[in-house]
Amino acid sequence: MSRRALRSAGGAIVVLAVVALLLSSHRIGSTLALFNGETQNAGSTFAGGWVGAAAGPAATPSGYDMSLAWTPGTHGPVTGQQLFGVDNTTNSNCTGAAYALLATMASASTAAYTDASRGNAGNNGDWFCYEMVSTSATVWTAATPFPAVQLGLVANSLATANVGTAGRINANDTITVKFNQKPIIPTGNVRVCVVAPATIVVGDTTATGPAACNAGDAFNIGKITLTGATIATTVKYTTSTFSLSTTAPWTLVITLAGSGTLSTVTGTPTWKFTPAASILSTITTHQATICTAATANCQPSATTNF
Repeated sequence: MSRRALRSAGGAIVVLAVVALLLSSHRIGSTLALFNGETQNAGSTFAGGWVGAAAGPAATPSGYDMSLAWTPGTHGPVTGQQLFGVDNTTNSNCTGAAYALLATMASASTAAYTDASRGNAGNNGDWFCYEMVSTSATVWTAATPFPAVQLGLVANSLATANVGTAGRINANDTITVKFNQKPIIPTGNVRVCVVAPATIVVGDTTATGPAACNAGDAFNIGKITLTGATIATTVKYTTSTFSLSTTAPWTLVITLAGSGTLSTVTGTPTWKFTPAASILSTITTHQATICTAATANCQPSATTNF
């Protein structure tokens, strides 16, 4: 073999040795990963995690305002925060929502924000999606979605419960309605009219007498309509009582009282609750009225029986 060939072979061995040494120490791999993940590819998994995302997002309706709270991200070069949002109407799934910029926070350490008058009479009950984005001096960002939340004042859950014989509406049975924020409920006893064949009027305000307790009576709490089943006879529970929880979830429990008679329910019931339009939130700053019209969002239903 010639001297030139020997020198070439020796040089190749040296190069291979250096490469092997670098690979064994992970210096090349680490350097390339750092360069590619942090510098060149802002959308990579590593770069996306380099800027700290906000944690613990919570959204609480307060009248027509929305109170937002979170723990700001601190990992990496977080220099600011931006709030994005979208009215998602009847959809409570925020995945793929078309967010728009709502506000830029005062600093990277801001941990609370009031989105004033986000709700109104027109979008009352709509699902709203929020997203907090940690920003940096570069293109790196990190987004944190909030759980979907309903705007304004909404009745969002209904349940009935029987304490005696199943399939019969009787004294001491209960009707439970939950709200997304604390409502103002009329004081005193509540007149509940169970009206054959398919209506329960909660808080009946029609004058007492022979004409009282009809399906079309006025009410100050709500009306429950029945499908898939039939109420046998009309019963007046004139001195029913209620309790409203003092903390969230805001739960109204109505207990039937004032009559010793009962009414049977036959069939497979679906009950739908429509709240009285006169109900307001206890928050008087940007006070919210109750959502009544949107069936999908504001008229909860239940399939339990008495």
